[in-house]
Amino acid sequence: MIQPHQHADQACSECTQRLGLIESGLRGVTPVRFNAAGWYRGELRREILRLRLNQDVSVLKAITFALQRTLPAKALLVPIPSWKTQKRANPLPALICRSLGRTTKTLLKRCRPTVGQHHLSRRQRLVNMKSAFAIHPDQQSWCVSATPTWIVDDILTSGATAQEALHTLKRAGLEVRGLICLGRTP
Repeated sequence: MIQPHQHADQACSECTQRLGLIESGLRGVTPVRFNAAGWYRGELRREILRLRLNQDVSVLKAITFALQRTLPAKALLVPIPSWKTQKRANPLPALICRSLGRTTKTLLKRCRPTVGQHHLSRRQRLVNMKSAFAIHPDQQSWCVSATPTWIVDDILTSGATAQEALHTLKRAGLEVRGLICLGRTP
């Protein structure tokens, strides 16, 4: 279990080391520009999978502490919506947004079902995600904002989901800076 640091919402140094959290976040540009808390492996992988079940926001705050400092104060966060029914949906993108404490809008909606991607190749994932998102009709007015926007997901693997979400938001006129996530696959 992650223990918060005595002076902040960050993880203690022992937990930071055990989980492999990177002090200023893990950053990259491939397959999309991203900021992650660390590599999706070992203890961080196990903790992310646990969080899907127990949804502990205090643990998320500790994991996302470094990510919070990389975001502009006026950043707009857009969680990636799940393709599953709400009862079975992945709660982490919305919870990550909450833990980061920035303005969050559910701008994206799934406009068609997709298959689970864990057994698909990168090429198959790209085809699977093509045209999977649309702008939520109730949120059209937000799409003329000049606010720096970040999409949010729990894990960045091939980038197919992130790329499709990013393209959908950019076509709607938003300035999308990249993806915020908990883990990046090695």
